[in-house]
Amino acid sequence: MFNNKANKAASIALLVAALAGCAAQAPVASKEATPNNDDWYLVRTDETLYLFDDATVYRDYIVTGKTTYTKEVGEKDKFGQNVVLVVRAEDKDKDAKKIASYQFYKQSLPPAAGFYGEIRQEGVIYVAQRYGDMVDMNGLGEPIFRHTEIASGPNGERVVYLMQKEEKKPVGLIARFQKIYGITPTKG
Repeated sequence: MFNNKANKAASIALLVAALAGCAAQAPVASKEATPNNDDWYLVRTDETLYLFDDATVYRDYIVTGKTTYTKEVGEKDKFGQNVVLVVRAEDKDKDAKKIASYQFYKQSLPPAAGFYGEIRQEGVIYVAQRYGDMVDMNGLGEPIFRHTEIASGPNGERVVYLMQKEEKKPVGLIARFQKIYGITPTKG
């Protein structure tokens, strides 16, 4: 009988110790990074479609025409242009399939609320506040619905705001674009 009580006491002590050990472990932070899905930028040249998911890297490219880190993905888009990812330093060693700009291109990453995007081609800046409008523009080569402002870009470019059929002049998107580029709005 004594052994039975000793076994029960030992079992209870082990159970309590095991539970205490589990409770004392610090939670491990998730290695899952916050998705980089709030902006997307594309630049089309004669032979290349450059994809960006970082505003700073994109704007540096626009100013200098140079990139620090690129990833060739070994494919062409439907217009025959080579697809190249222009990435941040922290993304240079990532697999292309894990980079937001490529995921947007492949339509495998949902956009965040407040999404913003630009496509530059042939001296025109196409500006979007919806990912779907960017996808349509990239796929068709022309926007379905638009509001165009001549010579209103930072260097006098034509700016085309991508819209939905039921929308009126996209005042909020225009203001956002002007703020990003430090453009003083014109009156009228």
